[in-house]
Amino acid sequence: MEEEGELDLREALATGEHIDEIAVRATLDRDFLKEVLKYLDDDLWIVQKNALRVVVEAIQEIPELHESFITKLMVMLRKSESIPLTQEIARAFGVLAEVNPEKVAKVAPAIFANYRVGDPKIKVNMAYVLEEIMRVNPTILGNVFRDIGYMLTSKDTTDKLTALNFISALGERGIIYITPFLPKLFALLHDRNEIVRASTVETLTHVAELNPKLRKLILSKLEEMNDGSELVAKKVREGLNKLIILEGSG
Repeated sequence: MEEEGELDLREALATGEHIDEIAVRATLDRDFLKEVLKYLDDDLWIVQKNALRVVVEAIQEIPELHESFITKLMVMLRKSESIPLTQEIARAFGVLAEVNPEKVAKVAPAIFANYRVGDPKIKVNMAYVLEEIMRVNPTILGNVFRDIGYMLTSKDTTDKLTALNFISALGERGIIYITPFLPKLFALLHDRNEIVRASTVETLTHVAELNPKLRKLILSKLEEMNDGSELVAKKVREGLNKLIILEGSG
């Protein structure tokens, strides 16, 4: 492309204008796709985000590019300091988890390892991706499920809260992914930290909304609660109201 064309492309990526048209062209024109790929290294996160959105649309049916693209996503994920960009990276992993699960499965352990040993920013970034993979195709995460169980009993409150987010995402995939965690989830209803207890109530409510076979059991656990925390009591009331309505309508 000529210089003016490159400037126009960057401007379009910066403003978000004509993204759908750019994605169509990138899908049809491999050379144009290569130009868009360059902007994954741009200095502006919004340019990176919109370039990534285009690339994800264009690359789905080009499996020979998936491995190098995943490598690039891992680099971007570690560097990202923008939540919207991180969310777009997570969405890209989710798309690839559907169209090429084998390639994503190869890097899933590295994503989780980065979560476990990373600094706070990296932990947050990795958590976004893990949640998205769990939502889309949890079967590719393998041994990560065991580690989520460990996180639920961690002394680190952040680990517990992140594990609860993971389980909420897993709840969208069905009861089979949730039942192994139920004893530890019920134990967390009595955690010493009220934020953990409140988040556990929210997670169990979400799981029960999505999985009718667990609803009566979770309802009974919430009905047994008599928590002195105003925050937790509020979450319990909200959860009971939702689940009682669902049970009545069922």
